[in-house]
Amino acid sequence: MPFTEKLDPLSPAVIDHLKNRGMNQSEIARMYDVTRQYISWIKYYHGGRLTPREVILQSFPFKVPAELTQASPYRRLRDHGEYVATGGVGMSTDKIKRLRSFYRNMRSAVVEFDPDLPPSPGVANKGGWAFRQRTLVDENRLIRVNDHTVLTDDGDEIWRVPPIEP
Repeated sequence: MPFTEKLDPLSPAVIDHLKNRGMNQSEIARMYDVTRQYISWIKYYHGGRLTPREVILQSFPFKVPAELTQASPYRRLRDHGEYVATGGVGMSTDKIKRLRSFYRNMRSAVVEFDPDLPPSPGVANKGGWAFRQRTLVDENRLIRVNDHTVLTDDGDEIWRVPPIEP
């Protein structure tokens, strides 16, 4: 019988300890043979320490199915949330570069999410996302508010073009 290390029961404290030792959530999930989402669930619902990105994403304006989260608009909005939370501190150079390009495009456009939107090559291969011409109704938001948007008061502040771009 092979030797297996006995692991402490998974808890927010154990997750924090392992993250402080340099592990990420995917590595912790593999160690415990659970999903990365389960690690997040423990943190959210059992008082674990959330990263700035995780705090911001609690105000994400759309309920996005997992298969649509690989699209560029989703990733840039997620990066924008991280930028709002951190002012860019700790973000990679590549992420900041992509975010600058995204903000340039958002001067005349907004991101629209609708899970029924068809695939759009170069934007969202599986659909759900589109860039739309900015209108007065959009104000300075990065997103188009529609029937698929849940915009909290905090979210209405977060999902806007930042006053200072990276």
